This record gives sequence, C-alpha cells and structure tokens, in this order.
Amino acid sequence: MVTDMKKIMFLIMAAAAALSITSCDPNESKVSAISVNAVIDESALEEIGISAESYTVTFTNANTGLTVTAESENGIATATGLTPGLYNILANASLAVETNAYILSGSASNVNLTTDGQEVTIAITATKESALIFKEIYYAGCTFPSPSASDPNATATYFRDQYYEIYNNSSETVYVDGMCIAETIFSDYTFTVRYEYPIENADDYVYVQTVWQLPGDGTQYPVAPGESIVIAQWGTNHKAESLTKGASPVDLSGAEFEAVEGESETWDGIVLTDNAAINMVKAVNARGFSIPQWLTSTSGSQYVIFKPSEPFRTTDFLTANDDPNSTALEIPISDVIDAVQSVSGPERLNFLGLPTSLDAGAVWVDEPNGYNGQSISRKISRTEEDGRVVYQDTNNTSDDFEVNDTPEVRRNGAGIPAWNTWIQE
Repeated sequence: MVTDMKKIMFLIMAAAAALSITSCDPNESKVSAISVNAVIDESALEEIGISAESYTVTFTNANTGLTVTAESENGIATATGLTPGLYNILANASLAVETNAYILSGSASNVNLTTDGQEVTIAITATKESALIFKEIYYAGCTFPSPSASDPNATATYFRDQYYEIYNNSSETVYVDGMCIAETIFSDYTFTVRYEYPIENADDYVYVQTVWQLPGDGTQYPVAPGESIVIAQWGTNHKAESLTKGASPVDLSGAEFEAVEGESETWDGIVLTDNAAINMVKAVNARGFSIPQWLTSTSGSQYVIFKPSEPFRTTDFLTANDDPNSTALEIPISDVIDAVQSVSGPERLNFLGLPTSLDAGAVWVDEPNGYNGQSISRKISRTEEDGRVVYQDTNNTSDDFEVNDTPEVRRNGAGIPAWNTWIQE
C-alpha cells in the first residue's frame, strides 16, 4: 500500500513539473496590446465651411465585436489597449450652424491594425439632419402554430404584417405628399460581390429596384412635429384568426398608407383586401417582374425615404457590371431624407449596403432569418418641454437604434395626423 502511494505521489509531482515547464516555455508567444491614432480628415467640409471641435471614434474588432471608443483632440483620436487584428472604425460628430443641423461622419472598414502607433485617416462627410426619420421598422415577421394531422406541432411563418413608421423629428410641420420609400440593391444574394453600375459619379447615388410613392399634390398630407405616419405592407388587422390566429404582434388597420395595388390574391392563397389606408403608387419597377405588394427581406435590408428631384425614368434602367440580371434605377444621395440598414447578424458589419454619409452602421434582430416578432426602433435623444420626443439621429444605425421584443405602432406617444379619420372608426 505504501509503495502504491509513493507511485501515485511520484506521478502527481511529475505532472506538476511538466506543467510548470510548459507554462514557462520562453518561446511562448504573447500578444501585446497596441495604440492606434485615427486622423480626422475634414477636407471635404471646406466647401460648406464647417468643422467640429471633437469626434467620437469607435474601433470595433471585426472578429470579436469588442469596441474601444476615443474622443479626438486636435484632429486625432487615440485608442489604446487594442488587440492587433481587423477593425471597423467609425467617427461621428454633430454640429449646429445657425438654423442648420449637421451630422458629420466617416468610416474605414476592415483595417488591419498590427503596429503600435499606427495611423488611420478617416475622411469626414456632412449631411443635414432630417425632419422626417424612420422611427420604427418591423420587418422580421412572426411564427404561429399551424398544426396538421401529420404534425400537430407544425408552425407557419408570416411576413405580411411588416410596417415602416416615419416620424416628424423637427419643430415644423412638413408635408409627405410625393415622398418615396425603397430598399437599395448593392450586391448579389451571397453578399460577396458588390455591384458596380455604369454611370458617371456612381458614388453619388444609391440604387433601387422598386419605388413606392405617397400620393398628394403637395398640401394634402401634413405631419406636425411629434406626429408619425405608418406605411403598412398591408393595412389590415394581422392578429385576425384567419391570418395568424392572433400570433402577429400588430393591428395595422389604422395605418395611413399601404403598399398594395388594390385587391388581389397572393401566391400563397391570401386575398389582399383594399383597406382604409391610402394606397401608395408603385412608381418604379426595375425588377422585370411584378408583385401586388411591397415586402422586404425578413433578414434585414437597406431602407431609404426620399423626395425625387426629377421625374422617374421608368425604362432604360442600369444593369450591374457584375450581374446582367440585376437592373436598377439610380437615386441621388442628395434626394435621400433618411436611411436605415438592418442585417442578418454582426458578421455583416463588414459588408454594408449604404454610403457612410447616409448610414455608418447597422442593427439586427435575434434570429438571422427573422420570423421572431421583433422590431427595431430609434432611441430617444431628449423630450422637449411641451412633451414632444426628439429621437437620436447621428446617421449611424448601430448607435441610433435598438431591438424590441415586440413592435409598437406609435411607440412613446407619437401623434396621429388629423387627416387620418379612419383610425378612430
């Protein structure tokens, strides 16, 4: 027995010695943290004569998602304690000049930071803050029980309850007559090939395939400060037993507008009724095929609202150099009022679809393919003395938006335009 105990003690000591030798291996590599300087380049702002005293600069590790934030001083923001690797760098500032408010932003994607003291230049662009903003978007759809004789636990998915809430974030009444909404197209479905379109100054545009436009002569649809309009994919009560057995989180029968072209039957047998909501006009269809309503991906997309500065071209669309089957219409960035992008997950932060001057970030719901009933909504910046909510708008969806477990139409008490009389019916 004593001999056995001696053998056991010998083995334990030998193992401990081996572990000690291994942990003290002088050849073991250690990763040292580095400091990096982001140099702010405001040369593009010289034409409009503005400059910010300081920028908030965020360094996000593309692999781990960890972030380090630094404030710029004299045009340089220094981030310390960074692990070497690939980073996405965003710089943001806001500036008020007389009656105008500007969002200043710039970014650099997939920057390989490896050396202590390394410098990265961030080119800054400026955009005016929007009166009209995306306040809440519900694109994910939902899942509901759909039992059958063969599978009593079967479920079905539903996406016709999507909606897009637009809010007047300013202190003046604005008219939404003629405003358009669209999603942009920028790559193939694998998100590996970024499209290029044969047009001069291609970076001055975003590219769309379907445009839905609000009707009106310019004075029909005023939206007062603190009020919102709801654009429904289909302006009906989606909680109805015949549609989702109460599983949908929204009743959109009070929406101001719906993106349908009158009553029709869909591919899955649902009859799209023409409801009280005002029908939008499909102003552009560059897809080559048509569907009777507007729906966006339940995995996320890039949404823009804009006022066209000239009549739409309805033929002779652009064809992507990389895909002869991808046709699109160019929309000047200067026409865009607001933009938001949602993606399937954090891995897509390295491949975004909007210019950073419109949106330098993105947000995502918990399920990559959606159908979890979640929405995204804009964060509150402040509440005025009269109770009007002002929402955060830095042109960076990563910072401006949050994910909600349940969508809420007119969250935080947004007002209803006086001309929407059917919502009370």
